[in-house]
Parts: sequence; structure tokens; C-alpha cells
Amino acid sequence: MFKHASISTKFVLAVVPLIFLALGTSAYLNNRYQEQDMLEQAQASAQTYAELIRKSLVEQMVTKERIDDEYLQLLGSGGEIDSLHIYFMTDSLHLRDIYQSEDRFDRLRRREAEAHMNAHTHPVFLTGVPTWSRKGQVLNAIIPFKAVARCQQCHEVAQDHVLGVAEMNISLVPLAQSIQKNWIRSFAVFLTFTLIVIIASLLLYRLLIARNLGRLLEATKQIGSGNLEIPLTGQPADDELGQLSAAFETMRVRLKKAQEKIIHSERLSMIGQMASSIVHDFRTPMTSINLAIESLREGKEVAPEKNQQWYRIIHDGIQRMATMAQELLDFSRGEVRLHKVEISVDMFVILLVQSVKTSLEQSQVQLRVSNNCKRIARFDTERLLRSFVNIITNAQDAMPNGGEIRVAIDERDKMIRFVIADTGTGIPPEIKGRIFEAFVTAGKKKGTGLGLAITKRIIDQHGGSIDVKSERGKGTSFTVEIPVF
Repeated sequence: MFKHASISTKFVLAVVPLIFLALGTSAYLNNRYQEQDMLEQAQASAQTYAELIRKSLVEQMVTKERIDDEYLQLLGSGGEIDSLHIYFMTDSLHLRDIYQSEDRFDRLRRREAEAHMNAHTHPVFLTGVPTWSRKGQVLNAIIPFKAVARCQQCHEVAQDHVLGVAEMNISLVPLAQSIQKNWIRSFAVFLTFTLIVIIASLLLYRLLIARNLGRLLEATKQIGSGNLEIPLTGQPADDELGQLSAAFETMRVRLKKAQEKIIHSERLSMIGQMASSIVHDFRTPMTSINLAIESLREGKEVAPEKNQQWYRIIHDGIQRMATMAQELLDFSRGEVRLHKVEISVDMFVILLVQSVKTSLEQSQVQLRVSNNCKRIARFDTERLLRSFVNIITNAQDAMPNGGEIRVAIDERDKMIRFVIADTGTGIPPEIKGRIFEAFVTAGKKKGTGLGLAITKRIIDQHGGSIDVKSERGKGTSFTVEIPVF
């Protein structure tokens, strides 16, 4: 099915899947990039939020010398943070002496006990490196609070010493929804642009390529049918199609000139053949007529039978020249309009037998007819009768010492079939394939060689067919099929 489609259809079927493959690949890579960017944004937000918390805790510690439980609870509620926990390890605070009191240590140990640090939190105290983990659409961040210079007012620690950590869960849903909206928007824009490009490409293809290809195809069909008169239309272009069109038009012009030369040459050859055939074929009967006339003109006293023989020679010679003249006239006319009339096959066969009976009897050729078709048909009776007479006459010429001609008629699939078989010498193999060509005489000593050419033309005009089978020394069989109507 694909190989029978037009070029534009093949283009769409081949390119569209590639476009959607590229679109899918681009969407996948873009989605992965945006997911990575989303995680980086979430991590940056967590870092920023943790830094704000650290500064607020330092500010409270410096100004109030303590951190309120209410404040810690307030930090863990609201905003983009799903949950927030602040963890301290009392032993890692290293408070200065002025801040060490039983009440403070009790409060710190209570907070430490209530915090329930998980296994991922404790390593952050030791390494000072934040950890990140993702569970579905939630990012878990554990970020250390490292000591700065201001922290040393309350703690006897070095800078970057981990005083505590913040564990927070950040929802990625808002960012994911934003990414999805952006992806859908980008997909819609890309798809719309792709469709516009495809439609524009198809329109340009039809305008710039398909139209010119259509003209070339039509011109090719015209040339294929033998018509070289129609020039290739359209404005010539400088592109490859324009060059192809120009080359094609040049080829058409050259073919037309070559055809005209061939036709002219064939016409001259045909005229020469016809002239040669006319001179050669008319010479024999004219010679016979001339001899008979000379004998009659001398006025010698001869037997009446001899006079009758000379008159018969004159009559036969005139008849032969009339027949040849009619054949030449029919052949030169080409195809003529048929005048079909309804006639019974029985009547047609009777007319055919009457047309050839006398001549066959003189040549001692027996005619046997078997007619199994009793219906009415539409023929150009005169021309079709002439066709069968030509076939029978050729069969008669192939049996100079007498013989038999069998004519069988029957009907098959609304076709009337005539089979004409003789017991003559057969057709020479070297001309068997050319017997329906003009001036092919099959070795006969008389005739123009146009009889079978005219016969085939008449049968073709009736919408029929003619076939021949021949075996050298055993005879020839012609099969003619003619439509009933």
C-alpha cells in the first residue's frame, strides 16, 4: 500500500513519526532537566530557610539568652515546609560558664529527648554535610547549623562547629505542577508549530513540486500513447525540476522531429512498395490480356473453344486487376466507418459459399461447411464477407493441385467463432509472424499481399480477433471471433 501512495503521502507517513519521536525525546529530556532543576530549587530553598532559622536562633540567644519552645513550634508550621524539626545535642553546645545552669541543662536534655533524632540526623552532627533524600513528591533535607563568630559569644566552639541541625520536609507538588504546566504549554506550542510546518510544507510541495510533476507525468502519458504534439506547459524554473522540464520538452521536440522523419521515410518506402507491387502484379494479367487480344485481332480461323479460352483469359485478367485495384483502394483508405446490419449467421454463410463456390470448383477444391450457430448477429456484411473470401482465396492458392477447405461456425461466450482450415502447403515459418502485414505475399505468385492486412483491419473494427496456426506441408487454420452485437 505504501509503495502505491503519492509522494506527499509518503512524506507525511515518513516524517510525522520522526517528528513525534523527536518531540517525545525532547519532552523526556526536558522533563528530566526540569526535575533536576526543581530539586536544585528545593535544595536552595531549604538552605535559605535553614539559614534564616539559624540567624533567628542566634538573635534570640544573643538578645534573650535562651530559645523559647513556642518559637520552635511556630517555625515548624505554615509556608512551603510540610514539617520542620530542630535538633540539638546538649554535649555539642559547649555553653560558656555564665550560661551553664541546672535549669538550662534540664530544658536542653528534655528537648533532646523529645526530638527523637533518626539515624540520618546523627551523621550530620559529625560531618557537618547536609543530606538530601526524596520520597515521591517530598524532599527531606537535614541541614546543619554551623557556628559563626557571633555564636562564640555563648559557645566555646570553633567556627563551623555543628551546634544543631534542621530537618525539614519540603513538598515538591507546587513545583511539579508548575513544571507540568510548562511542559504542556511547550508541547502545545511545539505541536502547533509542527502542524503548521507540515501543512506549509505540503502546500509548498503541491505548489512548487507536485504541479510540475503532474505536468511531467501527463506529458509522459501523452508521449507513451504516441502523441508528440502537446508541448509541456508551465513557466520554466531554474531549479532541478525546471531543468528536468526543459530537458523533457527538448526530448519531446527531438522525438517529434525523428518521428516525422520516420513517417516520411515510411511513406516513401510504402509508396515505392505499392508502385512496385502494382507494376509487378498488373504485368502478368495485362500480358495475358495483350496476347489474347493479339490472337483475336489476327482474325485467324480457330476453333470456337479456342476463342472462348482467349475470352476467358481476358475476363479473368480483368477480374484479377479489378480485385487488386479494390485491395489497394481499401488499404489506402485506412479505417472506414462500418455499416452494421442485422443478419442471420445462416444467411451470412450462404452468401460466403456463393462468393467462393465457382472459383473453388474450378481449382478442384472441396468446401465443407458446418454451421452450429443459428442466431442473428450485427455485421458489416459486405466488408466481413470480403475478409473471409480473402482467407479462403489464400487457402485456395495454397492448394494448386486441389484439396479441401473446412469452415466450422459456433458460438462461445457471446462470440461467433469461425474456423477456416485447409489442407494446403502451410505458411513458411519465416513469415508466419508477419502474414497480417502489408505486402507480405507468403510466396504466392499473384496478388498484392494486402488481402490479410485488410482482413485483420476489418475484423479489428468489428471488435473481434483473428489467430492463425500452420504446419508446413499439413495446412493452415484461421480462427476468427466476432462479437454477436
